[in-house]
Amino acid sequence: MPAPRLLARVPAKVRQDYLATFLAHWLTLASGLLLFHLVAVRAGVLGFAYYQIARGVVSTVQPLALFGLAQALHRYLPRAGRRVGLLARQAFLLEVATLNVLGLLTIALADDIGRLFRIGGGAEVRAVLVMTAGNCLLTAAVAALRGTGRAGRSNLASLAGYGLVPILAFAVTTRIDVFLIVQGAAMAALAWWVVGMAGDPVGTNPRPAPPLRVLVRYGLRRTPGDIALPGLFAFPTFFVASTSPSPADVGYIGFAGSAITLICSLFGMLSPVLLPRLSGHADATAAAGRGFGAELARGLRLLPFAAAGVAAVISLVFVVAATPVLRSFLGASFVGGEDVVRFGVPVSIPLAMFYAARPTIDALREAPVTAGLLVGCLAAEVLCTLGASLVLPALPAALVGFWVAALLLAGSSYVTLLYAFPTTARKSQP
Repeated sequence: MPAPRLLARVPAKVRQDYLATFLAHWLTLASGLLLFHLVAVRAGVLGFAYYQIARGVVSTVQPLALFGLAQALHRYLPRAGRRVGLLARQAFLLEVATLNVLGLLTIALADDIGRLFRIGGGAEVRAVLVMTAGNCLLTAAVAALRGTGRAGRSNLASLAGYGLVPILAFAVTTRIDVFLIVQGAAMAALAWWVVGMAGDPVGTNPRPAPPLRVLVRYGLRRTPGDIALPGLFAFPTFFVASTSPSPADVGYIGFAGSAITLICSLFGMLSPVLLPRLSGHADATAAAGRGFGAELARGLRLLPFAAAGVAAVISLVFVVAATPVLRSFLGASFVGGEDVVRFGVPVSIPLAMFYAARPTIDALREAPVTAGLLVGCLAAEVLCTLGASLVLPALPAALVGFWVAALLLAGSSYVTLLYAFPTTARKSQP
């Protein structure tokens, strides 16, 4: 079936939800790009390097602190009954308790962590901790809204927390560490208010809600993958920060990684949109004894290639306009990083295929398949980077490792996608 006909058969509510999520993401990304420019102008090369490392720490630690809770809420709340609001609040309080434990450990080791990542002393590390806590709580609260069918409210909460709050926090202080603290504290306050809106579910599903331990088990089994995924993005920055004598190199590789994240985020939002619906659809068809649907399966098989095509177009823009993009966002003092952007940003093309395949795999497979793929590809990235560093400088070695991991992830995830559908759906596909 041609792609336009497949798109036309997508329910209107799904299209509206996706477009609204798309808009919220773009506005949030615009806020993030503005922050890159503001931090670079105000803090200079060293301050911008600290900010990039802080962002890398947050993206790496956050999956460990969340232990797959957001995915679990997306998957199981659509299958739950009238106590779904209570389940969402229980999950949120569990996240609060987890963050308290991790926070105490981090405070005790703050000085050592600061020296390890070269981001200052304990005060700078504690600032990153507060920012991480705010991000985690807001992520859990937004996932609860999405799981209870309140997509519009979840988009507004996400835009306010990740787009508006950081800009306001930056405006109230001139210090980067204080900026991170204000941002994290404001996100945490917003999360407490947001989770209160995850009350009774939308609809009249009579089925009982699964116990909290089911969500915890599902999330814990996927935590290694949730840690490995941001690790794929953060490892190049950490590697360059620990091996390159130039602080500017950290800013260049960090900017390239942020550009890749910018592109991939367009496809990462497919999970909150598709995972709850695909999970509910698979559960309903299995209970009714119906097949998954060959037409839907075909559309989901084509989705990774469509995502790769969009990522290729955006990457081409970065490749052609690398010099003006780099100087407009970071300033005239950041020169020499154009090649890092040109060779690094196209990594988003194979990564886009993975992001497009992931929601289907997570909805249809109980086993943590994607977690295994992500851990294996992160290991490949580390080994290839270390091997390449024997003959190449730090920057190109990091890019080589990133490329190898992305290509492996794209191929393995698509093969997994083909075998994730029920047998009837696979046999009926043309």
